[in-house]
Formats: sequence, structure tokens, C-alpha cells
Amino acid sequence: MDKAKMYQNRVDKVFHNNKEIYMTSDNNYNNVVFTSNEIRKKINDIINSNNFIYSKLVHILINGEVVLKKIVGIHGDNLVTIDNEYIPLSNIEDIYV
Repeated sequence: MDKAKMYQNRVDKVFHNNKEIYMTSDNNYNNVVFTSNEIRKKINDIINSNNFIYSKLVHILINGEVVLKKIVGIHGDNLVTIDNEYIPLSNIEDIYV
């Protein structure tokens, strides 16, 4: 008796779910430029951590200045703060706790 074959997706399928990214750096290797996908991943890691209840105080680097904000979540391409301020992810250079 033959066993039923398990469904397998086609191998020649073309995926279009990745965005092209560009990363640049000056000769100084300490200056790392993060892409918006990396910033979104860092924010998701902060939000999905075990110690995130409703908001989290984070350091956000915008235009070379570090700003302290309490973040609540992401809406579209914006970071939402507890003061209902929307910060575009494209403006964020780095984010950390």
C-alpha cells in the first residue's frame, strides 16, 4: 500500500517579498547606517521582549541627536510614543534601550 505524498510547493517559485536595501558607511567603521528594515527589527525586538508591558523608555538617534522617548508600538511606517507622537522610521538612525 502506497503512502500519500505530502504537499510540496513548486521549487521554481519566484519570491517578491524582500525589499532592496542599501547600507553605506564612511571610512570610519564606527558609523554604521541601519536600514529601515533593521530599525523595524530592532523595534520589534524591544516590543516583543518579556519586560515590555505597555511602554518602554528607549534612546532614539534622530539626525545625530539622542532623544529619550517612551514607545508604545508601531503603526504603519511610524513609531508611536506614549504622547501619541508619530516618528517616521525613515528618520530613525538607531534605537536602543
